[in-house]
Amino acid sequence: MKPNSILTAVAQIDFLSLLWLFLIAFVVHEAEEWNITRFERRNFVGVTPTITERNARMWIRIVCVVGLVWCVAATLPGNPVAAAYLFLPAIALACGNALQHVFWTFYFRQYAPGVITAVSLLIPTGCYVAVRAVRQGYVPLWYAALLAVLIVPPLVHTVRAGNEMTPPIRAIYALGNWFSERVLSNRQP
Repeated sequence: MKPNSILTAVAQIDFLSLLWLFLIAFVVHEAEEWNITRFERRNFVGVTPTITERNARMWIRIVCVVGLVWCVAATLPGNPVAAAYLFLPAIALACGNALQHVFWTFYFRQYAPGVITAVSLLIPTGCYVAVRAVRQGYVPLWYAALLAVLIVPPLVHTVRAGNEMTPPIRAIYALGNWFSERVLSNRQP
């Protein structure tokens, strides 16, 4: 398929289906992060005992379920205006995380798990969905711009932290640990 025909095909996808495509891109991105713990242990200072593959993978499962529930809640009523208002914040969160992976790749001068899908799927798809939402009149430009601006503070925090593990990342692992202890500890070996 030629690039122009791919773009034409994507442009013909209805808005609600486009949100589902973004969710798929997000889940693929999370799958790329499956082994991120080794990268973080190798590169970050301030690594706590909860920074384990088990806890990271539990968090990945949790965030994928949250994404699924968020997408269902946004698209189930069938109203693209409501869906845009409800789901664009999720896209902003995911794109903010994607930009963190890009920063880590340059900062640490090595592959940061998640950067490939961040650059090839999340950022382009997220931007495309936001542009479509504005162009089709589902949200005003100021709403999309506000969400874009809200990505900046966490990204600045990440840049300032450099090689220090940020409190939100430690909290994610702690939450993964909390769920792991409750979900996985009841399993028989």
